[in-house]
Amino acid sequence: WQIASQARVWCHEPAGSLMNTDETAPATEAQSERAPAGFAVTGVTPDDQTCLAAAMLIALLARSGENVAAMVPVETSVDDPCEPGSHGALVRWAAAHLDDPRLVTPFAFEQGRPAMHAADVSGRLLHGAAFDRAREKLCEGRTALVVSDAVGMLDPITPSLTMLDLVSRWELSAVIVEPVSRWAVGHIQLLASVLHARQVAIAGVILSPKAPDDDTDEDGIQAMQETIGARQGCPVVMLPRVPTMHDRSELLTAAETCGLHRVLRRLRS
Repeated sequence: WQIASQARVWCHEPAGSLMNTDETAPATEAQSERAPAGFAVTGVTPDDQTCLAAAMLIALLARSGENVAAMVPVETSVDDPCEPGSHGALVRWAAAHLDDPRLVTPFAFEQGRPAMHAADVSGRLLHGAAFDRAREKLCEGRTALVVSDAVGMLDPITPSLTMLDLVSRWELSAVIVEPVSRWAVGHIQLLASVLHARQVAIAGVILSPKAPDDDTDEDGIQAMQETIGARQGCPVVMLPRVPTMHDRSELLTAAETCGLHRVLRRLRS
């Protein structure tokens, strides 16, 4: 892969030649001026529902007139970036652009392991500059960026880089996706505290359908939504079940039905 091979070179170039030699350093003023506003869709343990929520957000943004760039910076358990069935493939399709899969998902690893361990096993080197350059290229001419987190905010990508570092320096607002459970309020509060500590705004919370064995009733879910909304000061919506992920009309209908447009209003607020 071109970007992967470049990442190896960047890691060994003199420090002054890197676009950003400190992996956790904030973006420069020039980078911030070029970067579109956007969202990072994440969760305590990101899963297919996290990516589905990101795809719905992307489709809704595109219909509202935004020219959306979609990205899954790191994905494991896939052979190639944007292969069928991957998170990268879903967000790329939702954005309705034939973007280079290596920009949508700069690093894809076959091993179903934590990102840094998967990179170690593959023998590939990851560096923040590789992600920054992929994002910069992907965002050329775009008005909005949606990043779908497939590894977790604090799961190390490298010994000194996490998804949280990328989201913070790309100045994205977070959308938290969490399944309905008796622990949902605590999980969301925990992740929100981490995000707030890095000055990452929370644009919304999406509750995904509960597990079949969860006994939370409708009154409990309503109370949960009200508690989360009051504590986080943001819209809280329920993610509906979507029969077919790759039907744009169903995605849009589901997004409208659950009130996801309330999150969109916070794109540039």
